[in-house]
Amino acid sequence: MGTHAMIGYYNKEDGSVEASYVHYDGYVAGVGVTLIHFYTTETAAKAVTSVGYLSSLDRDFETSVEEAVHKNESPVPYESVEQFMKNGYDYAGADYLYLWDGTDWFVASRYGETRFTDVKTILSENDKKVA
Repeated sequence: MGTHAMIGYYNKEDGSVEASYVHYDGYVAGVGVTLIHFYTTETAAKAVTSVGYLSSLDRDFETSVEEAVHKNESPVPYESVEQFMKNGYDYAGADYLYLWDGTDWFVASRYGETRFTDVKTILSENDKKVA
């Protein structure tokens, strides 16, 4: 059983979001950590959000694409961030929604944070709870 996630790219020109689905490890300590460490450029963010489907997200994008069970899936379009937030969870039962705003990765959760919060902030707060 996987922890599903949608990874979205915010288009500043028209306000739309294009998103890819990730089947496994969608939680912040999985996909979230991978995004903030290895997908921090506009090019990398656009690539990971436009592939459509990934079984899991590896630090190496090409490995993620090669290992995907479903190939050549289309990304999921949303008209706005609001629509992504409202309907993103419905796509394959996503538990987490990630959004690249052009600078940073943000996350919202079906079970916790219901608004987008910077992934780094959540990880920092989690570290403080453990300490």
